[in-house]
Amino acid sequence: MNLKSKYILFTTCILFVIIGAFSYKNLRLQEKEIQEDEKERVSLIAEIIKNSLVTIMLEGKGREFQKFLETIGSRDVEQVWIFRPDGTIISSSLPSQINTLSPPEHITRFKTQKAPEVFSHENNGKAVYSIITPLYNERPCQKCHGAKDEVIGVLDIEVSMAKTLQRINDSQKRMLTFFIITLIVISISLSMLTSYLVNKPITSIIDTMKNAEEGDLTVKFLTRRKDEIGKLASSLNSMLFELGKARREIEKCHFEEIQNIEKMATIGEMSSAIAHEIKNPLAGISGAIQVLAEEFSATDPRKEVITEVLNEIERLDRSVKELLVFARPPDLHPVSASLQPIIERAIRLVELQAQKQGVVIRLIPGDDIGEINVDPEQLQQVFLNLMLNALQSMPAGGTLTTGVYLTNNSDEIEVVFSDTGQGIEEDAVKNIFKPFFTTRHAGTGLGLAISRNIVEKHHGKIFVESRIGIGSTFHVILKTDKG
Repeated sequence: MNLKSKYILFTTCILFVIIGAFSYKNLRLQEKEIQEDEKERVSLIAEIIKNSLVTIMLEGKGREFQKFLETIGSRDVEQVWIFRPDGTIISSSLPSQINTLSPPEHITRFKTQKAPEVFSHENNGKAVYSIITPLYNERPCQKCHGAKDEVIGVLDIEVSMAKTLQRINDSQKRMLTFFIITLIVISISLSMLTSYLVNKPITSIIDTMKNAEEGDLTVKFLTRRKDEIGKLASSLNSMLFELGKARREIEKCHFEEIQNIEKMATIGEMSSAIAHEIKNPLAGISGAIQVLAEEFSATDPRKEVITEVLNEIERLDRSVKELLVFARPPDLHPVSASLQPIIERAIRLVELQAQKQGVVIRLIPGDDIGEINVDPEQLQQVFLNLMLNALQSMPAGGTLTTGVYLTNNSDEIEVVFSDTGQGIEEDAVKNIFKPFFTTRHAGTGLGLAISRNIVEKHHGKIFVESRIGIGSTFHVILKTDKG
């Protein structure tokens, strides 16, 4: 069931209850009014008959009394009779009732009622109104009846309720017809209004969203409405505009990324070729200078110059090696190994340099990790690069702390390298793992990029947290065998 049907059904049910309750109450009021009107009519008939009978008696036409009662019957008046206070019928529109007893409940009502009152009951299966009116022994009547009795007779009239019931039935039919027509008209109006105000715009919004799903983010939902639907349309248009803008940005970034990848691939190939071309001559130059250096004595001032040249050649050789590793990274050869010995080997390689700089290296005993599948040589290169990077940030000494820990996710291991160096600028942190990015004149900007590639090949991740003046902490996250 769609939203429109639910709304119409719900609203119709509420209207059904409200209009039904109103109609029922109104019908009861109408029935009461009809009955009151009929009772007044019956009272008036009784009063007319009573006055007519009194007139006949006062005119001395007592013999015409019975004849008058016999002729008074009509379509509405069922019966008219007069009975004595003891219940004996002395005159009736039905002669066969004379000298019989009036119904007991009529006699009882006569004796108990305070004033004549119309009441309803059934007589021979017919619904009738009755009114019992005492005929008091007025002074004019005492000429014939004497002054002994206070009541000389009781007038009992029965009037058919058929007309009343017909009026009530007609009223019920009219009310039911009004109820049904009103409900139908309101339901149709609600349906049309809902279609125009809700269903149609929502369908248009859905069509707009489908077009957007298919890739057309230029579509818009046009409306001049200022209500909730208008606000929804405005929000939808704003969202589509922002999505289109974001997609254009993504496409632009993607295009630039592809260009960068192609550029880096070209640079990698060129770097590899250049590195091969430079590596061999560098080795020859280094060997020749070493031979030349042996000819100088230790006190010869040229010895210091030769030594500096050899250091620069060594630095160039390291740069060439890093360039070759970055351009053509070696394949992983994972074996089951513990991380602690790998870190210790890397520490031994930088220990002498750390002592010269006054840097204390602390290896914190971490969690009992056990062995995981890694390439020990490449992972050692990662740890070595991170520790060399930390030493370079502490030229005047400091503390380098490292350790291995289990993360909150038991499927991951975290290796931490924390220094008390100068820290890294926020802009530099964002680019620190990019190739050829460096904050030092002597660096190639490849060490951390190579480290990230090695970690990612292990299906791990690497990131840094740094604060200026406090230091930096590098986190290497690796998967356990369980992960």
